[in-house]
Amino acid sequence: MEENFSQLFGRYYPKIYAFFNYRKGFSPEDSYELAQDTFLSVFKGVKGFRQESPFENWLFSIAVNIWRSEIRRRSTRISLVPIDPEEQSETGEHSPPSERFAATAADQLIKNEKLRALHEEMRQLPERMRLCIELRIIHDLSYKQIAELMRISINAVKAHLHQAKMRLGERLNRYFDDEET
Repeated sequence: MEENFSQLFGRYYPKIYAFFNYRKGFSPEDSYELAQDTFLSVFKGVKGFRQESPFENWLFSIAVNIWRSEIRRRSTRISLVPIDPEEQSETGEHSPPSERFAATAADQLIKNEKLRALHEEMRQLPERMRLCIELRIIHDLSYKQIAELMRISINAVKAHLHQAKMRLGERLNRYFDDEET
């Protein structure tokens, strides 16, 4: 069992580390810790793996759950805003700490609302389109890997991704239009 797990670890660790570090933007240290947490969960749950889907899909679903838990954990921490009354705003005027904290909290609320809207709109996509975009964005699979998993052509994958992007763009432009200015 341990030898098999060691082989799995050697084969998939670089992909899981890259998922956290390059795709999700965590620091190398955090990516190392999150990858370790992922493999700890895999080790604990490997007996429950039912082989209904490829191992890599199961592994990445665990990594995504670890990522979501980490994001939730980090978003619940209170952002510490410096309480230095001498800090100047962009206009050169001094702003009280309460205003700086309110601005930070408002930014976080806006970010959370945008993510909620994105997830909600993704759930509204047709099943194959939604699955394509989740496999591409969340699991970082190539077009070829998605095509093989879904048993469709690479051109169908590209078409689903293009249509998903267009639909999401139409439905979410009110949330993201202000970022262009």
